[in-house]
Amino acid sequence: MITTDLKTYGIGDRVEDFELPDVDGNPVRLSDVTGPWTLLYFITTWCPYCTAEAPFLESDLVARFTDRGLRLVVIDVKEPAGVARALPERFGWTSPFLVDESGVVSERFAPHKEGLAPEVAIINAHLLLDQDNVLRFAEYLNMERFDIHASSVGAAIEVLIGGGTDD
Repeated sequence: MITTDLKTYGIGDRVEDFELPDVDGNPVRLSDVTGPWTLLYFITTWCPYCTAEAPFLESDLVARFTDRGLRLVVIDVKEPAGVARALPERFGWTSPFLVDESGVVSERFAPHKEGLAPEVAIINAHLLLDQDNVLRFAEYLNMERFDIHASSVGAAIEVLIGGGTDD
């Protein structure tokens, strides 16, 4: 977990509301799609780590915590909507899928990585926001420890969200 490399937001910071279009060009405000807990996931079509993890993101990770209020918001970084559209279609995602074609929003979440542009450093990042949009967890791509099932993300969510219901 990295807490000091965020360009704008660090653990404990409240994330300001923002608006991005979905793949159809409809404006979507973050505040309109968040839940008690919101997992922001940053992706591109050309990232092999993103597309490897993608099939499991909603079906495994998010499904595991839906009953505890977890919502997923996917943000495509610096690609046009026509290109980005392939991802939610390919993986059958139903979660909000937003397009940050300019990279301005994504850059505010990107860690400082020497030699990497912010739009590359943020790819395959998982950021967990609480009900007040306070950043509670951030994990960035580590190619040496990459886990297709994002087990470390799931473990952190389990700790932060706490026990489930016994229905």
